[in-house]
Formats: sequence, C-alpha cells, structure tokens
Amino acid sequence: MSSIVVGSGALAETVVGLLCAAGRRVSLVAPSGKINAQKFDSTVIKAILQEDSEKKIPFEFIDDLRQQQKLAEKNFKKINVTTDLSKIEAADQIIDACSADETSLFTHTAKAVPNATIISLNGDKSPIHSNHVSVKMYSPICETKTAKMFSNSKASKKTLEEVNQLLDSMGFTVLSEEDSQVADRLVQDMEQVEKSSPLSRLASILVNPLNAPVTPAVPKEQYLLF
Repeated sequence: MSSIVVGSGALAETVVGLLCAAGRRVSLVAPSGKINAQKFDSTVIKAILQEDSEKKIPFEFIDDLRQQQKLAEKNFKKINVTTDLSKIEAADQIIDACSADETSLFTHTAKAVPNATIISLNGDKSPIHSNHVSVKMYSPICETKTAKMFSNSKASKKTLEEVNQLLDSMGFTVLSEEDSQVADRLVQDMEQVEKSSPLSRLASILVNPLNAPVTPAVPKEQYLLF
C-alpha cells in the first residue's frame, strides 16, 4: 500500500513520518520553493522514526542503540520526496496536508492520480468525488493519536473503511460523532483556558492529581526510630 502526502510544513511531515513508521510506501510532494528534494531533511520525520525504531528494537544491549539508529535511517531513506509531478507513481491514497497557498499543487496531484482515495486534513472540505473524505487530527498529533472523520453522504462505504483502516494502522483512534463533539468543545475550552492565568492554574491543579502516581500509605510505626 502506498500514499502520497501533498504539502509542506509540520502537518505534512508528521503524517509522512507516521505513515512510514506504519510500514507504508510514502511520497511527499511539495512546492519546489519550499523544499529541496535532493537534500531533503526533516527533524520532525526523523524524530518519529527514531521513536518508532526504539519501540521495535527495545534497548537491552549497547549494540541496540546502533540498530535503532540504522532502522530509523533506513526508513527515512525510503521516503520519496519530489517537487516534480511527472515522477509521481500510482498510489492508494492522496493525503491533502496543503496550506492555503498550495491548493493548486493538490489539484494537480489529484488529476495526476485520479483513482486514489483523497483524505483532506485541513477542515471539512467539499468532496470532489465519492472517494474523498475529510479528517481532523487533534493536536498535538503524535501525542493524542486521535482523529475524527467528517460525515459525507457522498463517500462510499468502501472508502470510509479504507480511511479507517489507514488511520488504525497509524495508531489513531477515530472518534464517534458524539465523542468528536465533546472533543471539539474541550479543545475550544482549553484554548480559552490558555488565555487566562487563573484558569490555567486551576486546570493544572485539576489535571496533575490525575497524572500523579499513587503513593502507598506508610504505617506510622515505620517512622519510629526506637
């Protein structure tokens, strides 16, 4: 299975890294003015692949560190980075991670690979055909690994299942419609909390006890010295 990610920046690179870690063939298509395809480098992708290699090769011996690094470097080199649409091969999905000024690049990519399923990550977009689905990934993406799919009456059942399977392979949990509404309200509330020092302090106090490890009570007699 293969995917094309269209766009430049943190969103596109994060998705490329997660797809590559999931074992998929990935191409990154971006404007020539924003990346150098011949000397492409990405700390975002490399960090994701390094973390993935550490999970796949748990550290037990000193040599494991070298094996982890080799695996991460090997996977990074598998990523096909191009600014030339003529070099694009057929793919199962086109993932739209474009910024506003990259829309034309996405349009040309979709025309170059007409049979691919399209997944748009920048809001609920009007579908261009029955194989087009909009998805929201909640930030920070690598930490939450949570997404929602926008309802689309035009999308086929097969397409929805394909997108669900892709997200699952990347380790994402897809929220139900009801849960996504709660998540959206939570995100909005947290944005308001960050604007207020008293609310930020309250949120920190409320959240920290949930994350603090439970310390077992020590019997009083253990404190006696004689």
